[in-house]
Amino acid sequence: MANTTFTGPVTSLNGFIGGPNVNAGDTQQGGKTPYTVTDADTITDGTNSLEASANEGVLVYVQDGAAGDAVYAFSDGTNWKRLDTLANISAS
Repeated sequence: MANTTFTGPVTSLNGFIGGPNVNAGDTQQGGKTPYTVTDADTITDGTNSLEASANEGVLVYVQDGAAGDAVYAFSDGTNWKRLDTLANISAS
């Protein structure tokens, strides 16, 4: 595997979004507002919602996804999964 150095955000529309992406208006991912849990399939930034079923492989920051604590989560195509335990996200 090659080592590569980047000097800006890295965006892959077919895989992941790592870190904030302030230019993500076309995908509604990343940005400056963290997501919060609606349920295991849906997260929201207060304006836009992301469903796990439509965003398989996407990585996002969820402000309250680890039983109320912050965690990164990814979509497995059915639910948003916590990266630390692989359990479904939940606000409580």
